Amino acid sequence: MNSLQHVAIVYRLDRPGGVQSVAFALMRGLNQRGIRPTVLWDVPPNPQLLERQRCQADFEAIRFAIPTPWIDHLPNTLRYVAWIFNTMRYDGMKHRYQFAYIFHNGFLLPANMPHVRYLSGPPLLPQLENPPRGMRGFPARLFQAGYRHILARRWPAYEFHRQDNYVINSHYTAQLFYEAHGVRLPVVYPPIDLHGRSYVRGDWSQRDSVVFFSRIVDYKRPEMILRLAKTYPKWRYLIMGGVPPHRRPYLRALMSQAREMGVAQNVTFLPNPSDLQVREVLARTRFYVFPAVNEHFGMTTVEAIASGTIPFVHDSGGQREIVPMDHLRFSDETFLERFGQIESMPEETLEDLREGMREYINQFSEEVSVGKLLAYMDAMG
Repeated sequence: MNSLQHVAIVYRLDRPGGVQSVAFALMRGLNQRGIRPTVLWDVPPNPQLLERQRCQADFEAIRFAIPTPWIDHLPNTLRYVAWIFNTMRYDGMKHRYQFAYIFHNGFLLPANMPHVRYLSGPPLLPQLENPPRGMRGFPARLFQAGYRHILARRWPAYEFHRQDNYVINSHYTAQLFYEAHGVRLPVVYPPIDLHGRSYVRGDWSQRDSVVFFSRIVDYKRPEMILRLAKTYPKWRYLIMGGVPPHRRPYLRALMSQAREMGVAQNVTFLPNPSDLQVREVLARTRFYVFPAVNEHFGMTTVEAIASGTIPFVHDSGGQREIVPMDHLRFSDETFLERFGQIESMPEETLEDLREGMREYINQFSEEVSVGKLLAYMDAMG
C-alpha cells in the first residue's frame, strides 16, 4: 500500500462535464485508500456536490490572473484566449504535496514534482480541429502565430510540456496527439460508474423513447434529433443534458427550431437534469442517439449502454471505441436510413446487441480506470 497522504487535484469541480466525473471518481478512489486530497482552484468545491458524489476533500485557493467565473461569461473566442493568461506556476507545491493530479494544462509544476497530467481534449495548439467560431481560417492561423511567437514562452497554456507525465482519454485523441507531437501517450479511459444501471431482459414495453443525452451545445448537434422526430414520429423524443448559462440562447433557438419543424409536440427538453432524472429517463429509453462529430470519448454513451439502451452514434472519434458495431454508427448521409433499419430490428436481435454491448463496456468502468490512475501515483509517488 502506498504511504502517500498529501495529494492535490488541480481542477474546478463545479463545472459539469467529463473531466469533473474523472476528478470525482479519482477522489472516491483516493478516499477508499484513506487519502483526503486537496482541491486547488480559485472556486471552492460545493459541499453538497461533494456529498452527493460520496467524496471528501479539502480546498486550497489559488489565484489566476483572470478569475475563472469571469471567463465563463465571455464569448467563446474570448474565453479561449483568456485562458492563455491563466497560466501559473505553483512553486510551493513540491513542499506541500507528495503527488498531484493535474487537469489544467496551464498549471506549471516545480521541477521533479511527482504528478500525472490528464488530457481530455485535442492535443493542444498544433492540431486544433475545431477552433471557436470567429477564429477559423485566417483568424485561427493569425492567433496561432501570435501565440507561438509572442505569448507561449511566458504563458504556455496550450503547449505540450514534454517534461511532464501525461495520460490521455482515448485512442482517438492519443493518435491526434501523436500526429501533432510525435509522442505516444498512454490511454486511461474516463472512469464511469456502472453500478445501479442494470436493466431487465425483455423490458422493451417500457422503452418507447429516443434520447439525446449530453451537454446541449451546438457542437454536440442535438438538432439531429429533430430530423429523426420529423421522419419517424412514432417514438417519443427527449433532448437532455447540461446547459451552462452562456449556452441558454442556443437551447432557446433549438426549441424554436422544433416548433418551426412541427415536432414540438413530440420532442421534450430536459436541461440540467439531476442524476436521478437521468437514470429514470435512460431506464425508459430504447435508442440513445449521439450525433457529435469526432467526440474525444463520450462518457454519456457508456452510461446509456449500461442502462440498457441501444446506442446509435456518429461514425467518428472516440465513439468508435465505445460502439464497435458498424451498423450502430452513422454518417450524416446514412443517418435517417440507418436509424430506420435499427428501429425495425426484432427485439430478440436488439436484446443480443445490448447484452454484448453491456459486457464490452466493462473496460470503461470506474474500477478499471481509477485503478490505472492510482497506479501512476504508486509508481511515481
